[in-house]
Amino acid sequence: MSTPARVPFTLRDLQAECASEAGVHRLDDEGPRSLGLRIHVPPELRGRAPYTSTAYAFLQQLRGAIHEHGLVEFPGLPVNPTNHTLAQRAPWEHAYSQNPFLTGTGQLLHQDTPPYPTAFWLGAERRFFATWVTSRQGPRHEHAARRGAPHATVDDLHRTLVPASLRDGWGVLVNHQPGLLLIDNSDASGLYHGRTCLPAAMEGARAKEPDEPSLAFNEVGLLQYIDTLDERRGTGHRCAVDRAEVVAFLRAEERATPSR
Repeated sequence: MSTPARVPFTLRDLQAECASEAGVHRLDDEGPRSLGLRIHVPPELRGRAPYTSTAYAFLQQLRGAIHEHGLVEFPGLPVNPTNHTLAQRAPWEHAYSQNPFLTGTGQLLHQDTPPYPTAFWLGAERRFFATWVTSRQGPRHEHAARRGAPHATVDDLHRTLVPASLRDGWGVLVNHQPGLLLIDNSDASGLYHGRTCLPAAMEGARAKEPDEPSLAFNEVGLLQYIDTLDERRGTGHRCAVDRAEVVAFLRAEERATPSR
């Protein structure tokens, strides 16, 4: 598969022709804090550059915005699957896999290959699962809960912690509606995330119904783990041009920040 060479763009370019909202999520840390930038791309623009860009172009061209806002969302933006590292379906659809990130229903809070950001892209609504994103308070609460109930499963913890985070303003649920989501994994915003069950998940598990695949994109994953994260990833939707542009950007970024 081939994709056209990257078209450079900035956040200002996007905001010049798209409505945007800042501070769309409450993610309190040491005190009250609003994060999240939502960019609404009009339907008539979605079929042309830069909105047809790969996830890696968004991750790299919008690096500063990701650090500043923590979460950058493009609701309803059509999926570009180029070089996705894996397609996360319902865990029961990955019964063949040895990767617990695919087979587990819930995940402990984590950051993917910090400081490099992660993207998730959905083509339709996810019925059974979502991504739980928290501030630094999330791992603290999770650690305390695990100490208090050492034999509890991750799903047991989530049944208490996820509603508490939504109620108390240190967590949000994202990545269950169509569109592109960019998540910061750096110290800039101190966010952590993990997959969690939506209320319908138990019914879906009993019936073994399929769920909408959440395509994941991560620079380190692309360069090192694309063939090992999902044994059935296959060779589809790969592009050497896009991969080379990712490498070139990372090398330039490393030269510009030698202290990393």
